[in-house]
Order: sequence, then C-alpha cells, then structure tokens
Amino acid sequence: MTRSILAHFFPKTRPLSCAQSFITKHGASLRALALCLSIIQILLPSPAAAWDETGHRLSASVALRYLDFDTQRELLTLLQQHPRYQQDFVGQMPTELADAPPERQLGWLLGQAAYWPDIARGFNDSEREKYSRPDWHYIDGAWLRDSANVQGNIYVNRPPAPEIRGADGSAIISERDADNVVTALDYNTRVLADDEAEPAQRAVALCWVLHLIGDIHQPLHSGSLYSAELFATGDRGGNAIRVGESNLHSVWDRAMRGADSQSRSLLYAATYEDLSGRGSDWTLWLAESREFLVPSVYNDSLLAAITSADNSGAERLPNQSLSDGYVAEMISIASDRLGLAGLRLAIWFQNELPAEAPNTSRDPD
Repeated sequence: MTRSILAHFFPKTRPLSCAQSFITKHGASLRALALCLSIIQILLPSPAAAWDETGHRLSASVALRYLDFDTQRELLTLLQQHPRYQQDFVGQMPTELADAPPERQLGWLLGQAAYWPDIARGFNDSEREKYSRPDWHYIDGAWLRDSANVQGNIYVNRPPAPEIRGADGSAIISERDADNVVTALDYNTRVLADDEAEPAQRAVALCWVLHLIGDIHQPLHSGSLYSAELFATGDRGGNAIRVGESNLHSVWDRAMRGADSQSRSLLYAATYEDLSGRGSDWTLWLAESREFLVPSVYNDSLLAAITSADNSGAERLPNQSLSDGYVAEMISIASDRLGLAGLRLAIWFQNELPAEAPNTSRDPD
C-alpha cells in the first residue's frame, strides 16, 4: 500500500490515533492481507526474554485473530493511554510499519504490549522501580490454590517442601498483595476490568495481562527442581542447568524462534468466533503447565544426570545436551501452550473487558 493511499485515511501527524476508525470501516477487507504481513513481522529475529519476544508477540497475535473489531479497537484505545506510549510504543515502531495498514500496526502494538513487562526490566532505576515486577513472572512450585492442587516442584534425593496455601483471588485487591504470576493476574485483571480505574493504570495492566497469561503457560515458570546437594535452593526454573551456551529455561523461552511453520499454523487456525460465556481460571492453566515438567521438561535423561551428579557430590551439573526428539517435543508443547494462551487472552477480553461507551458522533462523509 503506498503512502499516498494511506494519506487518504491517516493525517500524516496522527497515523496511529486514526487507526481505530479505519479498523472499524475497512477491517474485514484487510484481514487476509494483515494476517500474511503479521506472520512475517512476528517471525523476525528478536532479543530473548520469557517466553522470548517472539513467543509473547505470537500469543498476542493469536488473541487478536479471535477478536471482533470492536474489541480490537477498545484494546488500541486502552493502550494509547499508557504513560510511556510515545517512547515505548510509537517511538519503537519499526520504520517499515509507519506506513503499514492499521491492522498490521495494531498487531505490532499489541505484541509490544505483551513484551513490555520484559522491556521494563531494562529501564533506569526510577522507572524500573515504578514498572518492573520481577516476582510477577513466575511462581514457587510449592504454591497451591484452587485448580493448582499439586506441587510444581521436582524433588531429587530429598523430601518435598511444605505446601504454600495461596490466598483466595478475591483477597488480591492491591498491588502489594500480588507476589507471583497467579496473584499478579488476580490484581491486573481486576484493574483492567474496572472502567472507573485510571486509564493509564488500566493500560499498564493490559500489558501485564497480555504478558502474564503467556508466562503462566510456560512450564518452567510454574516450578523448579530441588535436590539434596546440587540444587539445595532450587535450579530457579531451569536457569541453573547449563545447556550448550545457554540454560534450560532460556532454551524453552526461545522454543518458537525459527519455528516458522508452527507459528503460521497457529495463526491460520485462529479466526474470529463468539467466545462469550467462557470462563477463565489461571490456576487451571498453572496446573497444566506443571504437568509438562515431568517427563517432558525434566525427562529421564536429564533426571538421571542430575541424580548422578547429586549422588557423587559434584559441585556443578555437567553441561547438558538435548536430543533432536527432545527439541521437537519442546517446540510442539510451546506451540500448543502459546496457542492456548492466545485463545484464553481472547476469551478474557471478550467476556471481561468493559465495553467501550457507544460513539454517537458521526464520521464525516
């Protein structure tokens, strides 16, 4: 699409603020084109985080595919209230997207929102303190509540740690009550669903909801491995297990990087449907993630190596290698989990996001 055609729809000084009206008028005819372009954008190389940027952008794009255009427009309106919208969103948009169709811009913006809590880790001290919440990205495997009634920790040569009984979701009413991925979802969904909350606060909560629903579907955010000697204080969700030049946690975070066919399949399978009446239970999603820890994440080979090193009194676990079969299964699990994260984002948005007040103004002919 040429600049002159876009200029017909967007004043040059406001290419993003005019996107929502364009989506409403022309969205249906652009859906197929936008999907092809968004796939290309999603699969571009990107820095690592958890999931990595590719994974979070993928789940956000899957969610977008399930939503109607009114809900898409509401998400854009919310995001534009973000206190760092200019520097972290408009200012970071790739130059090739500045003149892109608005559906493709929206896909990038929502993906940036899903990744933003990881971006916040790199802010300067005062801004990092204001926005970054490291404890929100994961959970202690001993923590239990509702559907998550089985520990996520793996124990080698030692008894299980005592269970941690989590507070009821209704008790999480302020930011200070949130201290893990589940309670952070309790808190941020409460803020996002409150149409009387400050718009900037809701916009930040939108970023966290997009991100945390992704994170809770990553198995290594749901528990850790503990052993009597080698990992007496835990392997920190696989971060302490070296795999090549990286570690087990990072390998899982980056599982979809380069998995182009699986990413395309997720996006092509996602299409708008009525999701009304479907509930959301993030403790169930946590329980699902924990089921993959054994035997998929910590498979027999890896557990045998850990047990042997722990028994021998070794100071470190030798660098581990992952078989082709392990990697193939990991990609399959990551694809399924990110697809579910996208669908569940869409379900929550469609059922819990307050409807935008009807616009009674009439666009000029």
